[in-house]
Amino acid sequence: MQRTISYLLQVASTLIDRLDAELLLAHVLDKPREFLIAHDDEKIGIVATWQFRKLVKKRKNGIPLAYLTGHKEFFGLDFFVNKHTLVPRPDTELMVEEVLQEIKKTRNQEITLIDIGTGSGCIPIAIATSIKQYNNITIFAADISKKALKIAKKNANKHNIDITFKHGNLLAPLHSTFCILHSEIIITANLPYLTQTQFDEEPSIQHEPHSALVADKQGLALYEELLEQIKTYHLTPITYLEIDPTQTSQISAIITRIFPHATIEIKKDLSGKDRVVTIIF
Repeated sequence: MQRTISYLLQVASTLIDRLDAELLLAHVLDKPREFLIAHDDEKIGIVATWQFRKLVKKRKNGIPLAYLTGHKEFFGLDFFVNKHTLVPRPDTELMVEEVLQEIKKTRNQEITLIDIGTGSGCIPIAIATSIKQYNNITIFAADISKKALKIAKKNANKHNIDITFKHGNLLAPLHSTFCILHSEIIITANLPYLTQTQFDEEPSIQHEPHSALVADKQGLALYEELLEQIKTYHLTPITYLEIDPTQTSQISAIITRIFPHATIEIKKDLSGKDRVVTIIF
């Protein structure tokens, strides 16, 4: 028996958030959400109804909406995502804004942007899309996950952004590149920074890749390793790190130990919480 859009949404809204239900049904129908409002009495076919109910059940079980639709908006852009990539967060847009300010201050210089742990590629793609008028920027992005890089490449192609992708651990796959760079280097990194306890206590992230969220040493092991690599490769990049608000003192101590003369700036997100660490060497 065929059901109307209004009926399907009414039933689904008893199981999941109404907005999520609307977005899932719009996804199944391949229509904008506004279509549902204008055609709420339209009947939906049996196959589409089955697909919708299946997605509603998955959403009720905690699967992120972005994984069910395969898309997530970030910095006003649409990105492909899947279970191999972290779902982009609004908090990370702060890093994009900070980098854009820096690039615009040095717009006449040659710049090499390196995004470490790129995941879906949302950070470098969002930055590059905002500065397409500049032709003095070279972009690299690295990730240890080949499956994540596949999605990042797909997103770069979608947004027509030229990025050289590298597979490997942090800066290691770019080692040979540093010998030929003669430009200002900007490094962005939104690496795993949660503790295992934080992961276990937050149901909303249980279905996202553990390796993209959790790190040892109170969540800061990979940032410490990245900083040690920067020192080993004798680099002096302006570096941006996203952190948990509770990690400000710990990350500052790590930076100061490795780079005693570095300048550390902490930027707060829209909630007034420490979110992005800027390191100037």
